[in-house]
Amino acid sequence: MDITTGVRLHKIQTKKFKDIGISIRFQNTLERKTACARSLLALMLCDRSKHYDTKKKMSDEQDALYGATLNAQTAGYGSSQIIEIRSKIIHPCFVDEKEDILTEWLSFLKEILFSPLLSEEAFEESKHILLSKIKRMLDDPAQYVINECLKLAGKNTSLGISALGEKQNVEALCLDDVKKVYEDMIQHDQIDIMICGDIQEDMMETIASQLNFTPRKTAFESYYVAQNDLHAEVAQQYKNISQSYIMMTWFTNTSAVDKDYYALRVANAMFGQYSTSLLFQEVREKNSLCYSIFSNLISYDAALGVTTGIEKENIEKTRTLIMEQFERLKNGDFKDELMEVSKTMIINSLRASDDSMNSLIALAYQNTLLQRNYTSEDIISLIQKVTREDVLRVISRCELKQTLIVTKEDDAHDQEGE
Repeated sequence: MDITTGVRLHKIQTKKFKDIGISIRFQNTLERKTACARSLLALMLCDRSKHYDTKKKMSDEQDALYGATLNAQTAGYGSSQIIEIRSKIIHPCFVDEKEDILTEWLSFLKEILFSPLLSEEAFEESKHILLSKIKRMLDDPAQYVINECLKLAGKNTSLGISALGEKQNVEALCLDDVKKVYEDMIQHDQIDIMICGDIQEDMMETIASQLNFTPRKTAFESYYVAQNDLHAEVAQQYKNISQSYIMMTWFTNTSAVDKDYYALRVANAMFGQYSTSLLFQEVREKNSLCYSIFSNLISYDAALGVTTGIEKENIEKTRTLIMEQFERLKNGDFKDELMEVSKTMIINSLRASDDSMNSLIALAYQNTLLQRNYTSEDIISLIQKVTREDVLRVISRCELKQTLIVTKEDDAHDQEGE
């Protein structure tokens, strides 16, 4: 239901949980210049408000609400960046003050959203936390190689922009930058509010009346098909690390709403998503080149990535084996059993997700962005219908764009001395 223009309320009815969960998602265009300010804003929104102006007051209020949770994060959905405020509270039927607790919870959320404490002190604290997050990511070679490879492969596309933000851009931020993106978020973002749990209609009416945003006209894109002029580029970077890492990125040329998208999901599962996959069996099990290797769909950008950590002397052998498995899939050099097992793995994962509140909310939001209304059973049906020919067709569209190798710093010195 629409609360007002540009603000939608979604009910996910289920009796599986003793809690009620809410996810409030603000959608705007993913841009390098504002991504870091929005990430910083997400931290500040859940830190303090004008009324709950200390961390203790925030904590005490959540305790008074029977341990209500509150957190925020940013994420990229293709060409959009999302700020999500998420909270969970025990269902009113399990407490004496049945109506009061819901009203108090919504009042608390309203305070967080409409009266955040955007002070210099809170700004500096959150800035330090965000910079620490980015530093941890840069210091983790597995995360670093993914981030850097996507930045290279995503040249001139949204894929190349980090939704978390870049270190130098965060350092340059001032409080006014955050205040500006806050006003833009409250006034102009597309807003989707997902409520999950055993929800009665009067609860929906209460939520709609409490979270009274102003109307806004919005048209933000999310999914797209990434395109640029790169072709099988190879880059190498050096860091003081004990193990080398490889990330390879393909553009799939298949969007999240393409009729072949679910064939791509099966192809990805066969290629490297699970322990039954070609990559895991050939690179890890048969050749013992790594502890883990996996492929992952970046669906809203129409991209696919493969990541692994290996010893320096095995870099070229591993790259060759990865490409050999890709070519095997492309040429149909696989048993039907692999496809069927991969389908089963996806289906089991989908069925398990029905028992997770976060997964139900994620699916509801996915449906909203992709303008559809699929259940997990609908998706399972589409997975089951995928044929060998579908897999061959969809994998043949994939184009290798970028390989990034991150290895020990002393390798650079060795080469300079040759």
